[in-house]
Amino acid sequence: MRYLLPFGVLIFVLSSCGDSSRRSETTETASDSTLASTDTVCFRQVMGRDTTTLRLVINGPVVTGELAILPYEKDRARGLINGTLTNNQIRADWQRSGEGVTQPHEIVFTLTGDTVSWREGERVEKQGRWVLKEPESGFDYKLLKTECW
Repeated sequence: MRYLLPFGVLIFVLSSCGDSSRRSETTETASDSTLASTDTVCFRQVMGRDTTTLRLVINGPVVTGELAILPYEKDRARGLINGTLTNNQIRADWQRSGEGVTQPHEIVFTLTGDTVSWREGERVEKQGRWVLKEPESGFDYKLLKTECW
Protein backbone atom coordinates (compact mmCIF):
# COMPACT_ATOMS: atom_id res chain seq x y z
CA MET A 1 0.00 0.00 0.00
CA ARG A 2 2.77 2.47 0.82
CA TYR A 3 4.16 2.13 -2.75
CA LEU A 4 0.80 2.82 -4.37
CA LEU A 5 0.87 6.63 -3.91
CA PRO A 6 4.43 7.19 -5.24
CA PHE A 7 3.69 4.85 -8.16
CA GLY A 8 0.48 6.80 -8.96
CA VAL A 9 2.36 10.12 -8.85
CA LEU A 10 5.04 8.72 -11.17
CA ILE A 11 2.42 7.54 -13.68
CA PHE A 12 0.75 10.98 -13.56
CA VAL A 13 4.06 12.82 -14.14
CA LEU A 14 5.06 10.56 -17.01
CA SER A 15 1.66 10.83 -18.70
CA SER A 16 1.74 14.62 -18.57
CA CYS A 17 5.11 14.85 -20.37
CA GLY A 18 5.12 15.48 -24.09
CA ASP A 19 5.08 18.10 -26.80
CA SER A 20 2.98 20.98 -25.50
CA SER A 21 3.26 22.95 -28.77
CA ARG A 22 0.62 20.70 -30.28
CA ARG A 23 -1.95 19.09 -28.07
CA SER A 24 -4.33 16.54 -29.49
CA GLU A 25 -7.41 15.46 -27.65
CA THR A 26 -9.83 12.79 -28.79
CA THR A 27 -13.39 12.87 -27.51
CA GLU A 28 -16.33 10.58 -28.05
CA THR A 29 -19.92 11.62 -27.44
CA ALA A 30 -22.64 9.30 -26.22
CA SER A 31 -24.96 10.17 -29.12
CA ASP A 32 -22.31 9.94 -31.84
CA SER A 33 -19.49 7.42 -31.90
CA THR A 34 -17.43 9.43 -34.42
CA LEU A 35 -14.20 10.85 -33.07
CA ALA A 36 -13.35 14.54 -33.16
CA SER A 37 -9.77 15.77 -32.91
CA THR A 38 -8.86 19.13 -31.39
CA ASP A 39 -5.42 20.65 -32.01
CA THR A 40 -4.02 23.70 -30.26
CA VAL A 41 -1.16 25.42 -32.10
CA CYS A 42 0.66 28.62 -31.25
CA PHE A 43 2.75 31.03 -33.30
CA ARG A 44 4.96 34.00 -32.41
CA GLN A 45 6.99 36.71 -34.10
CA VAL A 46 9.42 38.98 -32.25
CA MET A 47 10.96 41.88 -34.16
CA GLY A 48 13.06 44.11 -31.93
CA ARG A 49 10.79 44.87 -28.99
CA ASP A 50 7.56 44.20 -30.92
CA THR A 51 5.77 40.87 -30.37
CA THR A 52 2.87 39.24 -32.19
CA THR A 53 1.30 36.02 -30.89
CA LEU A 54 -1.42 33.77 -32.25
CA ARG A 55 -3.05 30.81 -30.51
CA LEU A 56 -5.38 28.64 -32.61
CA VAL A 57 -7.68 25.85 -31.44
CA ILE A 58 -8.62 23.78 -34.47
CA ASN A 59 -11.57 21.41 -34.11
CA GLY A 60 -12.24 20.01 -37.58
CA PRO A 61 -13.23 22.97 -39.77
CA VAL A 62 -13.97 25.23 -36.76
CA VAL A 63 -11.15 27.48 -35.56
CA THR A 64 -11.09 29.66 -32.45
CA GLY A 65 -8.24 31.37 -30.65
CA GLU A 66 -6.62 34.68 -29.81
CA LEU A 67 -4.43 37.12 -31.73
CA ALA A 68 -2.30 39.74 -29.94
CA ILE A 69 -0.25 42.42 -31.72
CA LEU A 70 1.96 44.06 -29.11
CA PRO A 71 4.24 46.77 -30.47
CA TYR A 72 6.62 48.29 -27.94
CA GLU A 73 5.32 51.62 -26.58
CA LYS A 74 2.60 51.85 -29.24
CA ASP A 75 -1.08 51.03 -29.51
CA ARG A 76 -1.65 47.35 -28.82
CA ALA A 77 -4.41 45.21 -30.28
CA ARG A 78 -5.72 41.85 -29.15
CA GLY A 79 -8.86 39.81 -29.41
CA LEU A 80 -10.59 36.54 -30.05
CA ILE A 81 -10.53 34.69 -33.38
CA ASN A 82 -13.51 32.74 -34.78
CA GLY A 83 -13.34 31.17 -38.22
CA THR A 84 -13.34 28.15 -40.50
CA LEU A 85 -10.50 26.10 -41.95
CA THR A 86 -10.51 25.02 -45.61
CA ASN A 87 -7.42 23.74 -47.46
CA ASN A 88 -4.84 25.26 -45.03
CA GLN A 89 -6.62 28.63 -45.11
CA ILE A 90 -8.56 30.07 -42.19
CA ARG A 91 -11.20 32.74 -42.87
CA ALA A 92 -11.81 34.41 -39.54
CA ASP A 93 -13.29 37.32 -37.70
CA TRP A 94 -10.94 38.94 -35.19
CA GLN A 95 -12.67 40.87 -32.40
CA ARG A 96 -9.88 43.43 -32.28
CA SER A 97 -9.71 45.42 -29.06
CA GLY A 98 -7.40 48.40 -28.91
CA GLU A 99 -7.49 51.97 -27.72
CA GLY A 100 -10.71 51.24 -25.80
CA VAL A 101 -12.63 50.12 -28.90
CA THR A 102 -13.59 46.60 -30.08
CA GLN A 103 -14.15 46.13 -33.81
CA PRO A 104 -14.60 43.00 -35.97
CA HIS A 105 -11.78 42.60 -38.49
CA GLU A 106 -11.78 40.06 -41.31
CA ILE A 107 -8.51 38.09 -41.52
CA VAL A 108 -7.45 35.28 -43.83
CA PHE A 109 -4.68 33.13 -42.30
CA THR A 110 -2.61 30.75 -44.44
CA LEU A 111 -0.98 27.74 -42.75
CA THR A 112 2.24 26.55 -44.42
CA GLY A 113 4.41 24.01 -42.60
CA ASP A 114 5.43 25.56 -39.26
CA THR A 115 4.31 29.09 -40.19
CA VAL A 116 1.13 31.10 -40.39
CA SER A 117 0.80 34.27 -42.45
CA TRP A 118 -1.78 36.92 -43.24
CA ARG A 119 -1.96 40.20 -45.08
CA GLU A 120 -2.50 43.53 -43.31
CA GLY A 121 -2.98 47.04 -44.63
CA GLU A 122 -5.45 49.88 -44.94
CA ARG A 123 -8.96 48.81 -43.94
CA VAL A 124 -12.45 50.05 -44.71
CA GLU A 125 -15.71 49.24 -42.99
CA LYS A 126 -18.12 47.03 -44.96
CA GLN A 127 -21.35 45.75 -43.43
CA GLY A 128 -20.06 46.25 -39.89
CA ARG A 129 -16.68 44.53 -40.45
CA TRP A 130 -13.29 46.04 -41.21
CA VAL A 131 -11.88 44.49 -44.39
CA LEU A 132 -8.73 45.19 -46.39
CA LYS A 133 -9.26 48.03 -48.84
CA GLU A 134 -6.80 46.44 -51.29
CA PRO A 135 -6.33 42.75 -50.34
CA GLU A 136 -3.42 42.32 -52.79
CA SER A 137 -1.31 45.12 -51.28
CA GLY A 138 -0.06 45.93 -47.80
CA PHE A 139 2.35 43.84 -45.76
CA ASP A 140 2.43 40.25 -44.61
CA TYR A 141 2.68 38.98 -41.08
CA LYS A 142 4.57 35.68 -40.89
CA LEU A 143 4.75 33.91 -37.53
CA LEU A 144 6.67 30.77 -36.63
CA LYS A 145 5.19 27.90 -34.67
CA THR A 146 6.16 27.86 -30.99
CA GLU A 147 5.21 26.14 -27.76
CA CYS A 148 1.82 27.12 -26.46
CA TRP A 149 1.63 29.18 -23.32
